[in-house]
Amino acid sequence: MNVEFHYYTVYYLATAAGMTDDDAYVLAYSSQYLDNALVAYEVAHDRGTYVTQVTHHFGFWDRSQEWDVWIPFHFFPAGDRSTEHRRDGAANPLVVRANGPLVKQLLIDALRSRDLYRIGIALHTYADTWAHEHWSGRNEVWNRVDPTSPLPPIGHAQALRDPDSLDTVWSDPRLEPPHDRVENRSRFLAAAARIYRYLATYTGSGFADEDLVIDRLTTILGKPGTPSEERIADFVIECGMDEYSRRTWRVEAFTPPGGWTKRWYLAELESAVDKLHWLRDEMLHKTRLIGREPVRANPGFFSSRLYRWDQAAIVQRSAALRLLEPIRAAVD
Repeated sequence: MNVEFHYYTVYYLATAAGMTDDDAYVLAYSSQYLDNALVAYEVAHDRGTYVTQVTHHFGFWDRSQEWDVWIPFHFFPAGDRSTEHRRDGAANPLVVRANGPLVKQLLIDALRSRDLYRIGIALHTYADTWAHEHWSGRNEVWNRVDPTSPLPPIGHAQALRDPDSLDTVWSDPRLEPPHDRVENRSRFLAAAARIYRYLATYTGSGFADEDLVIDRLTTILGKPGTPSEERIADFVIECGMDEYSRRTWRVEAFTPPGGWTKRWYLAELESAVDKLHWLRDEMLHKTRLIGREPVRANPGFFSSRLYRWDQAAIVQRSAALRLLEPIRAAVD
């Protein structure tokens, strides 16, 4: 799933469940930012240096990312050995299944914490079990959909963006008919309904109006094929929410060398700039050819929303890995 679900849809569902706009914003931003924390920033402050968490990664060559990033945050396993409608009858304990028992426990634990940052992160992982169903968070043959593809079979890399795009209807050749034909919109609306139930229970408002809430969401999303920009505009107008920007919490928390110059602050190219920072980090910093360029903590850094999100990500990764200990022991 992408920002249309992880931020805009989650924000809408949170307000429909009775949350204030401020709480819905923190929840939804925390959900989406999991996809945007690509680089570990070294934040210099008066007591030393704080290094931020990485919760998304593109480097298929780095196996450490399997258990640090992909599996605990984006490809949470169902934990059983169901064949999941595969043509080859194979089974894999790392396979993702929508609304699986382990990911439900992960979300419930986060809800019990009453930490909106952690709940937002957990909602991202929970929602991804619909988009990433039948995949695993490893570089393995299980994920191969095209033997001729130059892309590695990690997650849904060989299927490109198909599993994450709202209106895509695509074919998964690993699965038996009719399960090989995937309609993302129906999957995403099912995820939204489940999330609404959890949030309405969390706020104590109840979910007797679930059908109405999902019907309104369907109206906001528009007909299949509606451009993403139009849907986002409709969310902003209908719900009165701010547009998402991955730089917002960074600007609050720290200042890069030379300030927020164009090199750091290209609003219209946020995604491309982030990917360039990630590539530079992989090629230069992690190979130790050059050191990272520290950024400077702004006053109040340790009470900033970015820092609080970062701390929640640490707690959430630990909680996820505890739940997954038996699976990890069996497969590693």
